[in-house]
Order: sequence, then structure tokens, then C-alpha cells
Amino acid sequence: MNLLRFINTSRSTVARLAVVLIACLVLLGSSASEVACEAGSGTRSATERKADPLIGLGQAFREAYASCRQRLVNRSGPVILVEGDNLVLLYDGNRRETKVIPDVYHTLKAVSHVPLAMYVMLVAREDAPLDKECLDGLRAYRELVVQAEPSLKGRGLSQDVLLRQQEIIRAALAFLDSALDKKLVGADELRKFTRDLGSKLLANAADAAQAQLDALDKQVRDWRAGLPAEEWKKLHVVVMGSALPRQGNLAVQYFAHLLDEKGEGRRIVYAEALFEETRAVNLLGTHLLDTRIGSSFFNDAERMHRDLLADAAREYLKTNFPK
Repeated sequence: MNLLRFINTSRSTVARLAVVLIACLVLLGSSASEVACEAGSGTRSATERKADPLIGLGQAFREAYASCRQRLVNRSGPVILVEGDNLVLLYDGNRRETKVIPDVYHTLKAVSHVPLAMYVMLVAREDAPLDKECLDGLRAYRELVVQAEPSLKGRGLSQDVLLRQQEIIRAALAFLDSALDKKLVGADELRKFTRDLGSKLLANAADAAQAQLDALDKQVRDWRAGLPAEEWKKLHVVVMGSALPRQGNLAVQYFAHLLDEKGEGRRIVYAEALFEETRAVNLLGTHLLDTRIGSSFFNDAERMHRDLLADAAREYLKTNFPK
């Protein structure tokens, strides 16, 4: 007798098996009621999916969409992806990757993080005695800063830029020593510390932007020289980045300037919080397909780049939800 026949011999047998299963799961940390509810919900959901033909329509649409999206990506021409420190060129079935962010960028960033690190260690503790945990953390961080300062001289910085880094670090160490000595940081003195260094951090940002843009442009123009003019006109760019740097993103600005675009849109896509290359390329495909859908159905290439329900929602809220 096989297992399925054995289970089907009687309802009481099935019930006993269910009780045993639930008991085991309870021992593992799940309640019987949760297990029963989840099992029942899953059974109903599967049945509903099988019975409702509209669900099948939706699934068929998603499959057709994914297939079309991939075809559009395959024939879209060259694609440049901005991935952290690197640029990637996808073209004609080949993938080329090169590091473009120069070391000076990371040096300026690391030094700029020194006062920022101190701020986040202290801002939630201002005007109150610093406890042992905080003091130990400040002492440990001070050692890291002291060890890092001598290394700045061998990092290819110009004399005035090097001097600025030394001034930032020395100001940070002086403030740190004061906090450790008094075991207290007032809100006013913390604000003065940050405001005094603000202009130096912005100067670092300006130098870092220049270094990054120069390196980016050099690599892009090298790749452009190796592409036929007609292929360059098909270029799309995907910038992979986190949420907050999206507004005014340096790479988006650069490619918008280079390609004479207004920013994100027709040829430039910002892949927010997508740090896997496959997912970023899929987003490009979605962008390409949605652009065609918007043009074909609504005579607006960008209509699908925002919520399709946006206009209707705005009007309904205006007339039905008075303030």
C-alpha cells in the first residue's frame, strides 16, 4: 500500500497526522492557531487562483511584459552602467568594466567623515554627561584619526588641499580632546564646531566632484571613440545608487550634459537601491517598454514613468475630500 492510499484510508487518520504536525510546529515556536490559519489561507488562495480566470490574464500579461522587456534591452544599443567606483559598458554581447573613481576622491571623503563621525557620536548626547560607553568610543575613534593623519602626505594631494585636510583633522582632535577632558559636550559648542568646518567640507566636496567628473569624462570619451556614431546615438545610461543622492546626482548631471538630456528620462535611468547589475538592466528594459506604452496609448512618452492613477487621484481628492 503506497503512502497516498494509506493517508486516504480514513479522515481520522488525516486528523491525527494534522495534530502531530501542529504539535511539532508548536514545539518549534509556532502557535497551532497560526499554523491552522496559514494552512487554510494558503489552500483557499491556491483554489481561488485556479478558479479565477482574471488571475490567469494577469500572469499572462506579466510573462509577455518580461519577454518584451528583454527583447528591447537586447536591441537597445550600448548601455553604460555606473556601479559605485566603476563604469560598465554593455555592447554587442560584450561587457567591459573599469574603475573610474580616483583615489583622491576617497581620501577627501575619508577626511570629511571625521567631523561627521564625531557629530553623530555626540549629537544625541549633547548637554548631558558622557557615559563610559561614549567615552570609550571617542577614545577608540581618536586613535584611528591619529593613525590616519600621517598617511595623508603620500596620497597625491596638492599642498593647499593637503593643508585643508590637516586643518580638518587637527580641529577634530582638539574638539575630541575637549570632550574627553570635560566628559560633556554642549549643544552650542557642538554647533560651533560643525559650522566652523562646514566650509572646509564643502571645499572637499568641490575637489572630489572635479576629480570624479574628470575621470568619468576621460573614460566615457575613450569608449565613445570606439563606437560608431549611429550606435552612440542609441546609448542609454543606468546610474545605480541609493535614495538620498538621487537629487542632483553627479553621474546623472554628467550624462545629461553629455547627451543633451534634461536629466533622468529618455536615455538616463536612475536605478535607486538596485545594486545588482541584472536588476538594474531589467529596470532599463522597463523604462524602454513603458516609454513605448505611454507613447502608443496616451501620446505621452513619460506617462508611464509616474503612477498611472496619479491624475485621477488628484482630481478625485480635490472634489471628494475637502480640507
